[in-house]
Amino acid sequence: MNSEKFNNIIPETLSLVERQLLINQCKILSVFGDAKEKSLYERRIEILEKGYTGLYQKVFNTLYEEVPICVYEEVESILGMYNRINDSIRLLDDCDKEVLDLASLEFEGFDAGNGMHYYMMSYLVDRMDEHLEYKGRELKSHKSTSLAKYNKMLTINNEFESLKKDRYSVTDLQKFIDAVSTAI
Repeated sequence: MNSEKFNNIIPETLSLVERQLLINQCKILSVFGDAKEKSLYERRIEILEKGYTGLYQKVFNTLYEEVPICVYEEVESILGMYNRINDSIRLLDDCDKEVLDLASLEFEGFDAGNGMHYYMMSYLVDRMDEHLEYKGRELKSHKSTSLAKYNKMLTINNEFESLKKDRYSVTDLQKFIDAVSTAI
């Protein structure tokens, strides 16, 4: 994640109550850890006890910036759309597959360097065991245009969802392809 964004979530100040609660938690955790973890928690306790605000990043360095629900929802929408697209492609006969530029509909992953979509998808696939069709696949897009492509496709997908389409015809898939060709 972007370290500049990360630094914005580390508090510049903590109330005495917050500091005492964190100190108590560190003391409890130090009992259960090995020697290295105990030393880490003891340093955190000292930072909090003395109020060394400039060192709070040493206390909060395991936290990441929150992933907004809209990112999660967008990732889920994109993966759901691709699930329907891929299921529809599997059901096509070979002649229909040949007339479509199916390579343009390939899922490219997300750009790991620009945004949280990649991290959200990786977590869903690798840790939550969701969307197993992507397990073990390269999920990093090396294109900054991937999200724009997916959003163009989602517009088409939303139209189809309003029509209650669970499966896409050749004509429907061509609409996705046309949307993608204008996104590039």
